[in-house]
Amino acid sequence: RGWDGRALALAGTDAEAVGDALTGLAADALGVGRLAASATLLQRADPFVPQAPPRLAVRRAWVTAELAMFGGDGAGAVRNAEVAAELAASLEDAARHRAKSQVVLAAALCSAGDVDRARDVADAALELTGSLGLVPLRWALACLLIDLADTDGRAAELRGIRDECARRVEHWGGTWRRT
Repeated sequence: RGWDGRALALAGTDAEAVGDALTGLAADALGVGRLAASATLLQRADPFVPQAPPRLAVRRAWVTAELAMFGGDGAGAVRNAEVAAELAASLEDAARHRAKSQVVLAAALCSAGDVDRARDVADAALELTGSLGLVPLRWALACLLIDLADTDGRAAELRGIRDECARRVEHWGGTWRRT
């Protein structure tokens, strides 16, 4: 259950803490392929979202979009990713939330087969994550864009960005599993 499980146990009646912990647990469940558990945890988080700061609604929309992607519902993924992007755009001091929302939207567009729009969103997000120094998100975008590259030169450039991001994570002490 990890950190989110402990957070839920400590949340008590704090709506933000409970909603945040349930959303985190839903993301964790999704990450290990437990789609039904993820959906259930998101439903449990629903009553707490309106009582919490707007960032929780953004995070919930990310996980909902990702769940839709894993479940093969491209249109649902795009709908939820667009909600996340709209909500994040209205937040002050939330550059990372805005950037991640664009990452999720690009992936959702791919899952829905809208490759041209996915490429446009991902290219813009690649610039944004570069300017903000959001290395893991930049790595994810480079990986996505490699698959969407329309020229060998662009694919090579993106592989360079991907590899540089991995080197930076390793330099900072992270472990990077190369495949």
